[in-house]
Amino acid sequence: MFTDHADIGIVISGLRRYNLFTAAFFLGRHHRLIAELARLSGAGTGDQALDIGCGPGKLVRALGDMVGPEGGVVGVDPSETAVAYNRRRDRSPNHRYEQSVAQQLNQLDAAFDIITCTFVMHHIPEQHRVAAVEEMWRVLRPGGRLLLADAHPTVRARSVFAGIARLARRGSNPHDTFDAVDIRQYSETLVAVGFATPHFVTSRYSTGILIAEKPDLP
Repeated sequence: MFTDHADIGIVISGLRRYNLFTAAFFLGRHHRLIAELARLSGAGTGDQALDIGCGPGKLVRALGDMVGPEGGVVGVDPSETAVAYNRRRDRSPNHRYEQSVAQQLNQLDAAFDIITCTFVMHHIPEQHRVAAVEEMWRVLRPGGRLLLADAHPTVRARSVFAGIARLARRGSNPHDTFDAVDIRQYSETLVAVGFATPHFVTSRYSTGILIAEKPDLP
């Protein structure tokens, strides 16, 4: 399902198994989480949106519904398999898929109104995570909005989260199984890069969400 590359990070290698995993992990409610993330992103008609680590493209399509034909959505993923899968299956004229890593985006400065990056940060090698946030800042326009999300541990799901965290724990605190997937750890990084203080919310679908805005120009 995943392949680990030292410089790139953890990359999806099997979309069928990945889709089965998400269906099981979210107890068949993954589509509801996708709809919630799209809504919380703040995307609206005519916006240009970027989904980093788009995987099978579900959030790209949800964002596409929100921005409408007047807007557009770009989905990027380091997985050649994921990009090819989406290009075959998604023929919407305002959706585009590109192979790219979060820490080195092939996008223009201030090109997007909305950026989403969900269940991805723990896949990026730890030494490149600040660079990934800096890239998000670079390609987001002033006044734009960033949504980061990852698994949020609950008592009910701790064993599953432990498995996810083991994939992501390179260099993290070995005494805290969940620190690598706790999206709140990026709050200080976001502020240091220049974002306004982020707002943290939790979803009923075992997900923690950070929402931050890039201050508008004075």
